[in-house]
Amino acid sequence: MALKSYLAVAIFAVIRSRKNSFPISTVIIEQFRPPIDKVVIELPAGLIDEGETPESTAIRELKEETGYTADGIIEVSPTIVSDPGMTNANMKLVTVSVWFDDEIQTPVPHLEPGEHIVTKVVPISKLYDELQEYDKKGFAVDARLSHFASAYQFAQKIKDGNLA
Repeated sequence: MALKSYLAVAIFAVIRSRKNSFPISTVIIEQFRPPIDKVVIELPAGLIDEGETPESTAIRELKEETGYTADGIIEVSPTIVSDPGMTNANMKLVTVSVWFDDEIQTPVPHLEPGEHIVTKVVPISKLYDELQEYDKKGFAVDARLSHFASAYQFAQKIKDGNLA
């Protein structure tokens, strides 16, 4: 008997200032995950409810988990799987834009009862280093987020001609 496959979204928020008051950033979350008995550093995410699109789910989940309001959709990935040898879980990565006129704000999340999420805004250029620090402190880092940060760092090395 096949397991039901649930489609979810992970949200990559591109947070910017119209006055360039801060570097282009993103929001990551710290959330305890019982299956591995650790706090995991990950992107905001959630299941797509019946009648929702990936885009509407991303906007809703970003607001609920972080308080940030997306003002546009930048991109929606094809359906992706993380561990097809172990699970049928799948998702779409929805990249959204969040603009501020000047300084970054810290909105209040709208968490569901029992949800305990800590949000942190990180400049995208420092994301890889931030995740390395979390790892040193014993946190688990979500694979998708780690892969993005590693690819971004690698692309910067290529651009700068710094490949070893």
